[in-house]
Amino acid sequence: MNLPKYVKGKPGFFKFIPILGEYTANSIYPWIFLPKGVYENLKFPSPNPPYVALLIHEQKHYERQRKIGWLLFGLKYLFSAKFRFNEELIAVKEAMKYLKKNNISFDFDRKAKTLSSYLYLWPVSKNYAEKELRKIWDEV
Repeated sequence: MNLPKYVKGKPGFFKFIPILGEYTANSIYPWIFLPKGVYENLKFPSPNPPYVALLIHEQKHYERQRKIGWLLFGLKYLFSAKFRFNEELIAVKEAMKYLKKNNISFDFDRKAKTLSSYLYLWPVSKNYAEKELRKIWDEV
């Protein structure tokens, strides 16, 4: 797969940034940073489909940051739990479209746990996150 120039493997210094870490993917306009293994796999002709879905998710964040403006997006994402959760659902929806089209299952429990955790600054309960994820899956 040919990756856009703005998609990069995560530099080592990310491991020193709490929340961002070296094992998460992050869109920080004008770049998308992916864990090294994910980044390397996506360069193969037939990459791992869940990694493709992750890239699609991050590309949606990238587009939204470009549209809203990276500074405003960043401030709202950091300080508004509602905005943060809604932005994650927008990005998850894009990934779900890809997964569903390719008959790949979605782990609702795992994603709900993650979306309701410290990684996203606890924006909602796990039950609410799972309910919203299932709604999106049914509509895509």
